[in-house]
Amino acid sequence: MASQEPFSSTATPPPDEIVDPDVAGRRKVAGQWSRLPGGWRRFDMAMISWTQYLLCIVGVLFAAMITLEVLSRYVFSFSMYFVNAASRLLLVWFFLLGAGIAMRHGAHVGFELLLSKLAPAKRHVIVLIGLLCCAVFSLEMVYAGVVALGPAWRQSEPGLDIPLAWPILSIPVGFALLLYHIAVIMWLEWRDAPGSRA
Repeated sequence: MASQEPFSSTATPPPDEIVDPDVAGRRKVAGQWSRLPGGWRRFDMAMISWTQYLLCIVGVLFAAMITLEVLSRYVFSFSMYFVNAASRLLLVWFFLLGAGIAMRHGAHVGFELLLSKLAPAKRHVIVLIGLLCCAVFSLEMVYAGVVALGPAWRQSEPGLDIPLAWPILSIPVGFALLLYHIAVIMWLEWRDAPGSRA
């Protein structure tokens, strides 16, 4: 069986091979799945699949609304009053739900150049510290989002005439999902640490 790349691998493809970032992300997630225990792997696969389906639906709705607004405004000379508010709502949900998937694909900005110069043991420690900082920030955002829900239920989003809690709800939900994905990556980093018996 071929050895699996660690999460923050600095390995690059040969210069003549151009790798699509989406393909590279799917390979990274598949490599992560191969190192998770069976029950956790099945749960994780379902979590990622359902999140991606939801992201697809939200993205299609967002694109359709923006397209309809552009057509109505520039072709028919009228504006649909709710599209601006609805598109902002969808965009917030899209980005906060997608943050965890992007984390798993390795699509967030990072400083790989510095990590590539470190010994493997030091690299694992730095990566774990960075992931721990991300986890603490995500926990704070989940807490702040839950606290903000109370007042948000009493306020209204004027463009959609719905409680302001619906856009605010994306914060604790999105950061809870991000926290889950950080936990998976931290476990894999801990498991694959130099000197571990995994």
